[in-house]
Amino acid sequence: MSRVVVTGSKGGTGISIERVFREAGYSVLGVDLKNHENSDQDYRQADLQNGAEVYDVLSGADAVVHFGSYPTDTWTSWERAYLNLSLGGYHILQACATLGIRRLVMASSPEIYGDYSELSSLPLDENSPARPVSIYGAVKQNLETLAGHYVRWHGMSIAALRPQRIVYEGSYDWRFRRYTESDQAAADALWAYVDARDVATACLAWVESSHTGCEIFNIAADDVCVDTPTRLLVEKYYGSIGEVRSGMVDREGLVDCQKIKQMLNWEPRHNWKSMEREKSQA
Repeated sequence: MSRVVVTGSKGGTGISIERVFREAGYSVLGVDLKNHENSDQDYRQADLQNGAEVYDVLSGADAVVHFGSYPTDTWTSWERAYLNLSLGGYHILQACATLGIRRLVMASSPEIYGDYSELSSLPLDENSPARPVSIYGAVKQNLETLAGHYVRWHGMSIAALRPQRIVYEGSYDWRFRRYTESDQAAADALWAYVDARDVATACLAWVESSHTGCEIFNIAADDVCVDTPTRLLVEKYYGSIGEVRSGMVDREGLVDCQKIKQMLNWEPRHNWKSMEREKSQA
């Protein structure tokens, strides 16, 4: 049985990642800053800014899924966010390299793209220009570059996922519903989103693949999160973008995920309509 370490295991996405790997037959060790509880099994409390603790919790792993960092830089000073993101990410990369852990998934971010109103073309894809407007996006971009170097130095295989707005399991009402209720609410995010369970299956797909190198993947649902047709949304909110490479059929999403679909045979299985139905049936 392969052993996988999931950092950020008590976060909204980490919970789904742990479950998906366990259901696939993996031995999973969850790692987070939160206190250990008596009900916790296969869990270690650790601070990823402490290199010794990182080596300790990663020892014996066959693969690592790293989602253990702040999800934003708006809750803290930029200095604190920088240290959390960059030092934690570095420690994960260095520990994996030293311990011989070759397969790694890292949580990157669409904040690398910056302000979507400055895009020159749609849909958004992995080759869209990187223009971060915050320390969060800038550090995530730096970590992707660093991951590429670690692949070159140590022969590792690393996937950096750029998931759109993540909807945690059970969070539809309090976290996401408001973005579905008006066209304006999610316009700044291209009405894009992804279910945490689909993020988890993307992580699993990379770990189980034979691909090598460092690859960057967009992760998003196939549709926009409102009922308005995509063509009308683009005309109203992004009419200044000259090149639109998509046919914008019905409510087609504006984030291109063809790369991960083709390379890893991944497909998003959950959309906001199915989340609504799950909520009504609960």
